[in-house]
Amino acid sequence: MTSSRRPAPKPDPAESPAPRGRASTHNPVNRFVQIGQHRDLEAYVDPEAPSPKTQFLEAKARTILSYNDSPDVGPGVTINAYRGCEHGCIYCYARPTHETFGFSAGLDFETKILVKPNAPELLRKELSAKKWKPEPIMMSGVTDCYQPAEKRFGITREVLKVLLEFRNPVCVITKNHLVTRDIDLLSELASFNAVKVFLSITTLQKELCQWMEPRT
Repeated sequence: MTSSRRPAPKPDPAESPAPRGRASTHNPVNRFVQIGQHRDLEAYVDPEAPSPKTQFLEAKARTILSYNDSPDVGPGVTINAYRGCEHGCIYCYARPTHETFGFSAGLDFETKILVKPNAPELLRKELSAKKWKPEPIMMSGVTDCYQPAEKRFGITREVLKVLLEFRNPVCVITKNHLVTRDIDLLSELASFNAVKVFLSITTLQKELCQWMEPRT
């Protein structure tokens, strides 16, 4: 008696899942760049294949405070020490902003993270300027200031130290447990009634979370 084992059928390429640990399946065409990357729908994507590695790219910013005068979107002043976000929330409204750097709103947004190491230095300079009129500053206006990159670079913590030095009010929005690392600085700011921390929780269903925001 003989037995044979038939190979498992390959999944439909058009329905292949995103790389492990990522929410995007590919890099859609950048609106501002004529050359784009197109996924080969005839190719089989192994769901167990390693996830694309994250690249950290240093961005020497000239200013760190961004101002918004739109009557529909608040707050007015924000700090973004990182652009792009490894959390990979598939619904993130900030994805298209990555196209302005020549990247894609898809996998590039999750794997090519722009890092601003001079953010604390710039912040101290801008808060010291005579034209600065103290007002609450939002952190994570574009991407999460406590995304995985923060554990490596620690820029958010240094920014909080500057804000504490000036006792300038700050509001933080995050999805990451790493915010608890800075409870000492946040507590000091709270003693001056100068901080609010919001936790963004999309779902309590673990399986759904792995699809929508795999690295939160």
